[in-house]
Amino acid sequence: MKDNRHIIKVFSLVLVLILIGFSVQKALAPKSWGEHGHFRWDAIQQINSQPIINQNINQCSECHTDIYQLHEKDAHYNVPCVDCHGAGNLHVLFHKDSLGSKIPKDSAVLKKEFNFQGCLFCHKEIKARPKDFPQINQKDHYKFMHVVDSTTKCIQCHSPHEPIFLLTDSRQSRRHPVVTKCTDCHESKPKKDYYDVPDHPKVFECKDCHAEIVKDFNTKPHHNYVECRTCHLFHKETDNMGRMYKNGNVKFCLLCHQKEDFKDPQFPPKIDWPIHIGSLKNVNTKDNPKLCLDCHSKQIHKMELKLRGNPHPGNWKSEHKKFAKNAMTSNDKSSCMNCHTKDNCMSCHQTDMPHPDNWSEVHKNVVAKKGKQMCLNCHKNDFCSQCH
Repeated sequence: MKDNRHIIKVFSLVLVLILIGFSVQKALAPKSWGEHGHFRWDAIQQINSQPIINQNINQCSECHTDIYQLHEKDAHYNVPCVDCHGAGNLHVLFHKDSLGSKIPKDSAVLKKEFNFQGCLFCHKEIKARPKDFPQINQKDHYKFMHVVDSTTKCIQCHSPHEPIFLLTDSRQSRRHPVVTKCTDCHESKPKKDYYDVPDHPKVFECKDCHAEIVKDFNTKPHHNYVECRTCHLFHKETDNMGRMYKNGNVKFCLLCHQKEDFKDPQFPPKIDWPIHIGSLKNVNTKDNPKLCLDCHSKQIHKMELKLRGNPHPGNWKSEHKKFAKNAMTSNDKSSCMNCHTKDNCMSCHQTDMPHPDNWSEVHKNVVAKKGKQMCLNCHKNDFCSQCH
């Protein structure tokens, strides 16, 4: 029989090492190890007891109410404050906690400096990102927006707290079937319609439901430069459904049309706001954020305007004659014509408004043909007797 003592020694050594290992583990393992699973149960309480570093957005809302309200309704509602401003623990302690006096003021100031990379971290065009996620090639975007200064900051057009100036809460925007653009799959827009391509997969386009509006839009100036989804932004939520941001805010229109030093002054048409709308005393801007559409809807596409408010304040129909009288006194007869044509005046007054300079000579023909009652729309009964 062969000698097997060496085998017994090896297995004995292994057994001793195993016993030592179990003994060391038993001695060093925390008390709560294994109570509720293969982890240390006390770790949960220790983590919960640590001070909060990244502040919840609700904490920020206690002091920054106005910004919170803007942020909550617009497209950045799901972006927490800490993503842009950094951890706010020292900031909150400095302003609210009893220990705030012990924190240096410099340490409590949140970062607010603009950084291109801060915006482009999310919005830089990357092929790996979904096509429906808002992303830009900075050079192409500035070319499209006719920005001539390449150092222009994003925040000179977009507010980080309301980047696209939505009028209603983005989470309450209407649900809409997924809209497909050719460039979602193709590098550039094909020349042919997908209907003309044999065996092309069926996709949903704007014209499938809004044919009349799309047809009308194709005859208007915007058609040459933008698509439907340039203004009617679409946010995809599932493979079949998303939300359509139907916007008409003045601020949204001004993203393209506001006159700025860093923009091409020629194209697209630029305006000085609010100088463009003339005297603020005669145009109600406070409660009418869709003011642009009151005058320019015909240059965009057919739309229902019955719910649009009168851009003028108060009972303008009866009060506007005071403005007309002042305009005539100051020889500024073009103010109304900034938005209206003579047909607007003729619909009520049945004559040129304001009256031409030689009215004292020609008015007798108008009065004789159409009757004195027409004059009483603006003038009192004794007005004629001042001359006659």
